[in-house]
Amino acid sequence: MKSFKEVEATRRAYYRDAALNSVHRSSLMVPELAGATAEISFVNHFLLKRKYNKVACRVTAVDHAGKRIESRLFPIVDPKVYTIPLSGMVDAPVATYLVDFFAADNLFIPFPAVMVNHRGPGFLNTVHAYNRILNDVFEDDAINATSNPEASIDVLVDDRTDTFALFTAGPQHCKGELEVELAANGRIHRTAIPLDVPRFCHQEISLRRTFPDLAAGTTAFLRLRQPRQYLFYGRLLAGRRRDTGAFSANHSYYDSSGVTEYWEDNREAYRLYPFFPDLDNVVRMYPIMSPGTLAIMIDVYDRAGRRMAEIQAGELESPSLRFLEVDANIRIKEKGMDPDNICAFAVRAKPVRGKTPTRVNHQLVYGRGGLQSSVNVSLDNPNVFVPPNKTGFTWGQVPVGPDVESWLGFVGNAPQGAACDLAITLYGEQGELGSKTYALPSGGSVGLNPAEVLADAGRRSLEQSTNVWYIARAARSDISAYAVTRHRDSGHCSGEHSY
Repeated sequence: MKSFKEVEATRRAYYRDAALNSVHRSSLMVPELAGATAEISFVNHFLLKRKYNKVACRVTAVDHAGKRIESRLFPIVDPKVYTIPLSGMVDAPVATYLVDFFAADNLFIPFPAVMVNHRGPGFLNTVHAYNRILNDVFEDDAINATSNPEASIDVLVDDRTDTFALFTAGPQHCKGELEVELAANGRIHRTAIPLDVPRFCHQEISLRRTFPDLAAGTTAFLRLRQPRQYLFYGRLLAGRRRDTGAFSANHSYYDSSGVTEYWEDNREAYRLYPFFPDLDNVVRMYPIMSPGTLAIMIDVYDRAGRRMAEIQAGELESPSLRFLEVDANIRIKEKGMDPDNICAFAVRAKPVRGKTPTRVNHQLVYGRGGLQSSVNVSLDNPNVFVPPNKTGFTWGQVPVGPDVESWLGFVGNAPQGAACDLAITLYGEQGELGSKTYALPSGGSVGLNPAEVLADAGRRSLEQSTNVWYIARAARSDISAYAVTRHRDSGHCSGEHSY
């Protein structure tokens, strides 16, 4: 793991000299999963954001022995959405797809802004790129200098639901152990799962099989420690799966509870999120921050951006075995407020004992009726470096179609940031679909139904599913967006934050 302050130092160095330690390959890995078809989707942000017109994407199918089946090259030249189907790309069993982007210009970020989509009966799971082969030994020196456990995994085991995690091997055969620690019902369960995984392949871990004596309905705090792998940055794809095979999963995140890294002052961490009245809006915070105790507050804002209430969510101690969960819908109703009048809520974390950690994370959970979407989000802080005169540019995917309904919300990270205009452009596989400018109030949000926007513009028949991407621009630099997609038949949700 690279420390947050080292990440900040890299950003400052790039601002001073864009040619320093340039990046020309950006990559990810995509698993082939039983019962689902895999694809990748992205808008040509290389061209639309940086004006790069010399970019190519190479996709390599790898078999279950870690051997290459074949590679295919895709030039990335047009201002549009690219959706590349992976399942069925070759007439042979595939374990993993390696996806590499190459450019003559400096890509800056070795992780591409790509969504990994898995579609199956009754579900669509989306997650942004989360593991990759490192570019060289120097990057390995920086990324793998220290090793942290992985957490941020929402646990549920009952008669219909299991919790799973997908371990992936890098460019070398991985033989070792995955250390598992589960804190549930006042007890700590520990075990080590043997790993013997060919290069570029994966092994699934089932919590139900690992701990068969867990009581039905168990929720818990889960921590996993992977073996160190050379030239590999590996996250876990983890989440909940129903007995039908449908799943909702996202990537794991660092457990920093053994890392002492703080800001020099005690200014609180914060972030504003869209509130979707039609969905459950939940904050789930695990004890994975640098040691200390944080007081957690939830501020609620109406459609005009006025703060209507402050909710004391409690204190979270890290490290510990206790996690914090706040259902914003329930708390809003307890305050006597109508959820339909609420459009945003802010999460704030203030140190009670110790200083403010550089990484303060939590799960942003949206759902209704089926599996919930759960996305790991880092709270912002005034100490984070922002280049002078930087404006807002954010983008992401929102699927539309007859089998899903989607919610899309835009906010500024800082609740008290200035009101501004927000110019939003939608893109599809044919190119630009339309643009419109909205007023974003301080403390408020802009919510869109992408299917309705497309229908109003007369640009798209929704008789088939498609991946729409948005780009939002604003004078404020701290613009973010969040998309949630719900399957109409099952109610299973998936979601992601913007880039």
